[in-house]
Amino acid sequence: MLTKWVHTLIDNLVRSGVRDFVISPGSRSTPLAIAAFLHPSSRTHVLVDERSASFFALGLTRTDDALRPVALICTSGTAATNYYSAVTEANIFELPLIVLTADRPHELRGVGAPQAIDQVGLYGKQVRHAFDLPLPEETGLTYVQHVARRAALLAMTEPAGPVQINVPLREPLIPELDLLQTGQSVGRPLRAIAPSLSEELSEILSIPRLLIVIGPQLSATDTQFILDYAERSHIPVLADPLSQGRQSSYATVFGYYDTWLKDETVQQKVRPEHILRFGAMPTSKPYLLWSKDIPTTVVGHPGNWRDPQLHAEFLSGHPSQLQAMPETAHDVSYLHTLQAAEQTVAVVFETLDTEQLTEYNVVRALDVLTQGSLFVSNSMPIRDLDTFLPTGTPLRILANRGANGIDGIVSSALGATYDADHRYLLVGDLAFIHDINGLMMARTRPMTILLINNTGGGIFNFLPQQTLDPAVFEPLFGTAQELDFRHLASGYGVDYELISSIPDLKTALQTTPVATRILEIRTDRPKNVRLHRRIWELTNQALQERFR
Repeated sequence: MLTKWVHTLIDNLVRSGVRDFVISPGSRSTPLAIAAFLHPSSRTHVLVDERSASFFALGLTRTDDALRPVALICTSGTAATNYYSAVTEANIFELPLIVLTADRPHELRGVGAPQAIDQVGLYGKQVRHAFDLPLPEETGLTYVQHVARRAALLAMTEPAGPVQINVPLREPLIPELDLLQTGQSVGRPLRAIAPSLSEELSEILSIPRLLIVIGPQLSATDTQFILDYAERSHIPVLADPLSQGRQSSYATVFGYYDTWLKDETVQQKVRPEHILRFGAMPTSKPYLLWSKDIPTTVVGHPGNWRDPQLHAEFLSGHPSQLQAMPETAHDVSYLHTLQAAEQTVAVVFETLDTEQLTEYNVVRALDVLTQGSLFVSNSMPIRDLDTFLPTGTPLRILANRGANGIDGIVSSALGATYDADHRYLLVGDLAFIHDINGLMMARTRPMTILLINNTGGGIFNFLPQQTLDPAVFEPLFGTAQELDFRHLASGYGVDYELISSIPDLKTALQTTPVATRILEIRTDRPKNVRLHRRIWELTNQALQERFR
């Protein structure tokens, strides 16, 4: 019965669209792991570090433009607790993770049995639903099939998110292998159905000085619906890099708004009558502060209310609705004002020394890349990318912007870029150290890791904590480290190169790697702050001259 039980569970997950199974090795999960490994339509990935495995699975959910459910498998006990951070990220960022936690049978729960903890509902409010299966028996096979298909449905239904299936199993744990080598082909995951056309959306689209904002959690396809409509109707669009909108070269799409919204004069000049936002709140803090008292409508699904300012109106809808919307007339002078601000910043950026080894020049050096997927760490890397990445980039940009943590970055990057032809990761030293075991998976797919090493938490040098006495600031916030990344790379069997100049970085980026490599770029935290502030002085001066 054990064999038929686990086969029914795994086979119906595959039928429901699960292609990838990420396995954390263990004893109690043996039948689940074997069933996934032998299924003819599955792809299995074995990672011994559970936390790394969970973030790798998180990345695999978005190897395609459309989300696809991914299953995690672990043994009983504390193994499942190591998945908690990734489950939390999946919850907030709406990623369809299905967590299969093998468990002790019911009679061994709460009686002091080894490797047994209370796993029922382990992830609490972080999951869409938690199932606790009965022990394998013939009469329960129909229920197992139901749970597998329902779990995939729950994981993919907006808002997408994680689901737990707790699977208690008795010994013996070795299934028969013949049945497990058969199965259905990978099914098509559930697709969101766009709501019917909305009169309210039509009214908003007719506002003369309308600004569209696109944030994270949008697919490239959905973003294109928005950009095409905005181009036809001459509506300006602020494009967060994680919306994939920065790939566009439309004259209605803007990427440098994080800089020109720092200037108070420009803030007033570019103020719209209304903001229409698709996706989550953008990364840019200047946008967050500027938009807080501007009438805003957020279009999405009610399952995830993405309004941290608590002032926006919510409209249930989908970007695909814009395909059927007629063009609307807009104040073209408003579009021209934003274009003037964007061009002014672009001119200042062009005057900057492009060969100076700085953190922002690392981002600007990415313009030598002609294709590929770039995963970006939280903290300073995503902020520099948001500020300095222009529109027209060929790169697909990815990041963990749900809980915004620095945990699991390397593993998430390897998963999210798994099916890409060219893979890149932009990461700081602390985030890299935090997930160093992610490199164990790096040998399976060559990736270029741009490691910005400013020996510590560089973002805190931009925050109010920086005014503290160095005797307090450095141990608590600077957290300097002096690790030798060359030796770390050697220990994990990946290549290493110390980059001494931006021209050297560009040359390295134009070379196709045959193995995963770390390109270490060493920078200075205090100097980095001074250089950034000097740029804002130059851009503010140019913007004030343009708009006075």
